Amino acid sequence: MAANTFTQSIRPLLAKFGIEAPDIRINGLTLDSRQVSRDLAFVAVQGHNLDGRDFIPQAISLGARVIMTQTDDSEAHGALEMRGGTVIVHLYDLPVMLSSLAAAFFDYPATKLETVAVTGTNGKTSVVQLLSQLKSLLDSRSAAIGTLGSGVYEGTTTRWIPSPADNTTPDAIYMQHILADFVLQKVRQVAFEASSHAIVQGRLSQVKTDFAVFTNLSRDHLDYHQTMENYAAAKRGLLRQPGLRAVVLNADDREHKNWCDAAQPGTEVVLTAVGHNSPLLSEHRHCLATNVQYHQSGVQFRLESSWGTTVVHAPLLGEFNVRNLLSAMAILFVQGERFDDVVRVLPMATPVSGRMEVFSFPRHANIVVDYAHTPDALDQVLSSARAHTDGELWCIFGCGGDRDKGKRPLMGEVAEHKADYVVITTDNSRSENPANIADDIKAGLTQPASAVFEPDREAAIRYCLAHAKPDDLIIVAGKGHENYQIIDQKKIDYNERAVIARLQEEYSK
Repeated sequence: MAANTFTQSIRPLLAKFGIEAPDIRINGLTLDSRQVSRDLAFVAVQGHNLDGRDFIPQAISLGARVIMTQTDDSEAHGALEMRGGTVIVHLYDLPVMLSSLAAAFFDYPATKLETVAVTGTNGKTSVVQLLSQLKSLLDSRSAAIGTLGSGVYEGTTTRWIPSPADNTTPDAIYMQHILADFVLQKVRQVAFEASSHAIVQGRLSQVKTDFAVFTNLSRDHLDYHQTMENYAAAKRGLLRQPGLRAVVLNADDREHKNWCDAAQPGTEVVLTAVGHNSPLLSEHRHCLATNVQYHQSGVQFRLESSWGTTVVHAPLLGEFNVRNLLSAMAILFVQGERFDDVVRVLPMATPVSGRMEVFSFPRHANIVVDYAHTPDALDQVLSSARAHTDGELWCIFGCGGDRDKGKRPLMGEVAEHKADYVVITTDNSRSENPANIADDIKAGLTQPASAVFEPDREAAIRYCLAHAKPDDLIIVAGKGHENYQIIDQKKIDYNERAVIARLQEEYSK
């Protein structure tokens, strides 16, 4: 959007929060002092790693006329301070009010859109992307925000714009900025990933949310949340989103019962499942997949729902993609899309980049690229891959450095149990030695000597191509859509999908 699209004075803006301020016009808000200009106000808050208040002098030196800063003194709320030509407004509990402040500046854009928030350990990106695809196929202009970035869905030509700091869910200001931009582009629906961090930190607290999806809960982010109980509670915080009309829950995950108990009065609960496993299915509208059949080019299953029953086909791999598809369909149904129309466009859905994405090799084993980087996700990917091949499974994966070490042996255990061959490699080792990370992974193996350690990811892929049989399947997990590796705190260019596409050409000669 143009820099001055939302130019306004801070006087009426802050008056909404009971604060008298001078009549100074600004073009926007930013949490990054490096972006500050004369017309862009700096918002200085204490973050998880950095305190924005430490960068106030830098913002002033860059010509900021307005700085809004967090104060820990409730009595100082609304106090004004002048430093040269800069007015500094002190705001108590600014991190909490940040989403409200940004929403007010951008004129509450979520109220002009139909919004869907998706949370869960795995599947967020796939559900968001499938929703955007299907909504577009149903002739509705749709947009997405998440791990891939943000953008209006335009099929394979979609330009995904990364969010600041590469967050799954953008910060509170940028989130409102994106939504306002989508309003200008006449988008009707926005689906976005809601990370547990974002929910806890209030980045979405003033984003009107019509519908929510819970995909699953498994171990992840314990370096931040400390316990699974805290992690689960953080996810369930999505139920407190303003305007929530309905929530779609994966009934195959036992955590869905806690969501049912915590749902607010007036919020409709819709359940999805593969089979008829939950006793709660009779109490709520539902969307089920039965008689699931897997083949090389996708899946077929009987869709049994509160809106209709039929056999459907989709070019997606894996049971977890069946679950993702059920979540997307359930949202479309509660939105009021016709059952027959939804079923008609399902065969036109395409795999999400880096999510069970197949790369075919005519004379060698095919390769599947997936973002799986948790024990549960790796388990699902390998189980799904097994159903789609008659040969043996090769699994290439690693674990991130400076992150939850407890999941490393769990990842190793899953790989050894579900794959025939295990190749351990590097995956964002950061400040740690990749060999030490590999040793942590091997601690979960019953036969660690049988695992191959090849720290170079491309070399690991070449190793598997050289040793696997043509009817085998090679799973390369962890990077998915990402185009970088973080090694020794340096971000190095590495696009796994591009590497494998290059190998496709090389090995076909």
